Amino acid sequence: METTSLGQRRRRVPSFVVDAGLAVATALAVAVAIRASPEPSGPPEGLAYLVGLTIAALVLARRRWPLAVLLVSAATLQLYYVLDFPGIFPAVPLAVALFTAWAAGHRGWSLAVTGWFVAAPVAFRTLVAQEPLLPVLSDAMRDAALFAAVLLLGEAVRARAALDQERQRSERLLLNILPAAIAARLKQSQGVIADGFPDVTVLFADIVNFTPLSQGITPEAVVQLLDELFSAFDQLTRRQGLEKIKTIGDAYMVAGGLPDPRPDHAQAVADLALAIREEIARRSDPSGQPLQVRIGIDTGPVVAGVIGQDKFSYDLWGDTVNTASRMESQGLAGCIQVTERTYQRLRDGDRFERRGPIQVRGKTAMVTYLLLGRNPDPTGDR
Repeated sequence: METTSLGQRRRRVPSFVVDAGLAVATALAVAVAIRASPEPSGPPEGLAYLVGLTIAALVLARRRWPLAVLLVSAATLQLYYVLDFPGIFPAVPLAVALFTAWAAGHRGWSLAVTGWFVAAPVAFRTLVAQEPLLPVLSDAMRDAALFAAVLLLGEAVRARAALDQERQRSERLLLNILPAAIAARLKQSQGVIADGFPDVTVLFADIVNFTPLSQGITPEAVVQLLDELFSAFDQLTRRQGLEKIKTIGDAYMVAGGLPDPRPDHAQAVADLALAIREEIARRSDPSGQPLQVRIGIDTGPVVAGVIGQDKFSYDLWGDTVNTASRMESQGLAGCIQVTERTYQRLRDGDRFERRGPIQVRGKTAMVTYLLLGRNPDPTGDR
């Protein structure tokens, strides 16, 4: 079954376009800062601009290597100051790198770089250059304020990313419980979700003699066995585009034709039943004994809806559900038993063996059929 995000898809600017724009903005900001610097002394301006452009170019790799980009940018900026180029605020060239590294979770390194470019100039100017303390501290506070703004922006983005990740995780969990269409409706409304479907096919599959088997093995082995089996069944169900409803102990319930109706639901469920039987035939229990499955199928109307509030579930009700369950519980080991109305849907494409009238609990005698496989000659007689 196709699963998509429950939220509407938002058009987003490609990341390389964003990074290219930030690189250009960083280059322009550094160039303007150098040009407007009140300190014209120092080595040739061309080399100063080249160092600034190097930091801007590193922005293009910020998503893949956020920490490396931050450290190389910091080293390049330190080289800029060592060469005594015109003074610029350190947060100007480091803004994007710091923002990205902080948003990526590299808080310690981000704080270390920030502390270095705030404290190192103070120490150099007061201890080496012998400048007055108050003007130096004033400049340091200005740089610290710029850095703080950048880091706060990075924290906002990090928090938003964490929120988006948690929302996506919640949506994935919701889609593991409910069909996508039902989950979308549940998010939009708190009312009762209930639908009537006039024509669906319901399947129950149950492991033969699982109860006595489970009593002879450890609880861990029981859970592992069921997990492996039902995970394989889940893959087969998705492949057929059907809806897994629930598991009940060692029973597996699937429906075709809901919540999105499809005309071939009976055939899809029959193909799933054959695939489940083949899957079981390849497996054995922890003692090495072969496993067998009983499968029952019926076609008809059902009511479907979401029940519960704390641990809600999507479930089905109706005679079709009960009859499909009876087809399984009163079936034969290794066989797929279907009702007359399911047989009538599939008789032109599948091979059957008439089992005959059987007494079904809670009902009168019913004529049932055993599904043997796909018919290689759909026009052939039975």
